[in-house]
Amino acid sequence: MACLWIILLWTLGPTVEAHNSEVVQLLSSIKTQEHFNYILLMKYQNDKFTNDLNEEFAKSLMESLQIPVMQLDERVTYFLYDKQSNLILTVAHLTGTDFEQNKSLLNALVKNLRIMTVSRVVFIVQLEEANEIFLYKLFTHCWEMRLLNVLAIFENYKITNTFYSYSPFPSYHLEQRQYDPNSIIFPDRMRDLHGFGVKAILGGASPRIILYYDKHGEIVYKGTLGHFMEVFQQKYNCIITQPIPAKPNDLLPSTELVAAVRNETVDISLAITFPERYDMLGYTYPYEQLNWCVMLPVEADIPRAEYYINVFDLEAFLLTLATMVVISMTLSVVLKHHGYTVQIYEYILHDNCLRGVLGQSFYQVHRASLLIRAIYMHICVLGILVTAWYNSYFSAYVTSIPKEAPFRSYDDILASKLKVAAWKSEYGELIARAKDLRKYEPMFLVEPSFSKFIRMRDTWDTSHGFMMPTSKWVVINAQQNIFSQPMFRLRNDFCFFNNIPLVFPVHENSIYKNPIARLILQVTDTGLVAHWTANGFWELVESGELQFSDLSPRRNFQSMQLQDLQYVWCGYAFMVVFSSIVFLIEIFSNWLKLRRQRRSILY
Repeated sequence: MACLWIILLWTLGPTVEAHNSEVVQLLSSIKTQEHFNYILLMKYQNDKFTNDLNEEFAKSLMESLQIPVMQLDERVTYFLYDKQSNLILTVAHLTGTDFEQNKSLLNALVKNLRIMTVSRVVFIVQLEEANEIFLYKLFTHCWEMRLLNVLAIFENYKITNTFYSYSPFPSYHLEQRQYDPNSIIFPDRMRDLHGFGVKAILGGASPRIILYYDKHGEIVYKGTLGHFMEVFQQKYNCIITQPIPAKPNDLLPSTELVAAVRNETVDISLAITFPERYDMLGYTYPYEQLNWCVMLPVEADIPRAEYYINVFDLEAFLLTLATMVVISMTLSVVLKHHGYTVQIYEYILHDNCLRGVLGQSFYQVHRASLLIRAIYMHICVLGILVTAWYNSYFSAYVTSIPKEAPFRSYDDILASKLKVAAWKSEYGELIARAKDLRKYEPMFLVEPSFSKFIRMRDTWDTSHGFMMPTSKWVVINAQQNIFSQPMFRLRNDFCFFNNIPLVFPVHENSIYKNPIARLILQVTDTGLVAHWTANGFWELVESGELQFSDLSPRRNFQSMQLQDLQYVWCGYAFMVVFSSIVFLIEIFSNWLKLRRQRRSILY
């Protein structure tokens, strides 16, 4: 994004007329090349001569350029970027030849033009001719205050049409040019840095930044940030230098590197992070849109013991049982009608019906009538259907094991024994921004150490869930493609935040802010960021951090174990106890019957 702010610092001597036609012509050319909406005047309030000229000069500017003029008091600091248009031309009046006397006005200007210091600057110096010592002090101070695009004219400008500027790339050098309305007055100096060293710091975690040593012992930079750093150097012809060198396997979290930018140890941080309180003034255009979700283990297979009870749905079981009761009642009534002895319990569940449905042989009466034979046929058909149905479903369960029920909400995770591992810094950010999630604090396993959290996440420990950014999930999902079965899944309905902007921390007046923004838009529009993200897994394999190996648990044949028959043994134990109780009741009832008979004989 081209900088649209134009600043003019105007230093006018007593012999220079405020409505100088050459100066107005220069301002007009600046406006033609880079439009501005209004002019900002700054001067010393105690300068009586300037006060006399200022009104006439402001009128001439408004008449010639057809734009409004605003005057600021240098003793008061305004945040113009917050209230006014950033298409601005600032005119400031410096007095005297001693540069040290003018520093206060320059510093006040920088404070008022906060966020807008990467601007066009014209100095009209109160000297008859150029003074290189004065220019050196002026331009070096401008470079310290991040005023990059500047030029200076002197009192003899109306005769010589000569102005002076500077370039810090690759080192300071003074430039002298003559005014030509057809030439660019302020060239884009950020287009080519001529091998200038840009101080940066790297950090974060894979797959955004991938560092490793090649066979020659040189550090290789890969990942989306490593590629972006390489493209930045190529596009702007600069060299990234690291005051704090990054080392493989020893990278700091990106959130801990912001301080290096704020205290101006480095110019930029090539470790993206989310902006604090979403204040974008100290950050670049978003490089990545992040979804912050929970990565949960794939649902485990149901225990083998549950095969026997999950085959029958409750409704199907009750329907089968009701059918058996109806057949038993019908068979018992018909047998009773033909003179056969029928026990009372057989009206509810006849022994022949139960055996037939279970696929066992059963006793049938001799010379049975056609109706009884038809009932027996119904029992046999029902037995074939039920046993075939059960066996086919049971075989399907064994060959294709069903999964446990998936989590449907955070409450399900909280009710389970599963813990979601989270890094302490990210966890604190989560709780601070989403206070409604405080009731789910018990479901988190908070890890203070960033490196330990990364190691825990990269071990594929399915006993935990993990906080997972979508950029990392791309690599994990690609790695799972070579597994025999996936181990984790990421669901969109388990995302705490969506579309979180991740940005590069920079100084709010950084000269690199706009070039980085332009490059971000270009690499995103051309699909390079998506391409780098998709190749993250292959680059991690190339670095040796990952391998083409199947880390999923293998499905081996396992013989039937005692716990697999848990419910079968429970049912068997229940029937043994129940039959024993019935047996004891029968013995007790027979004993009472014999006792009554003996008493009747005696009496």
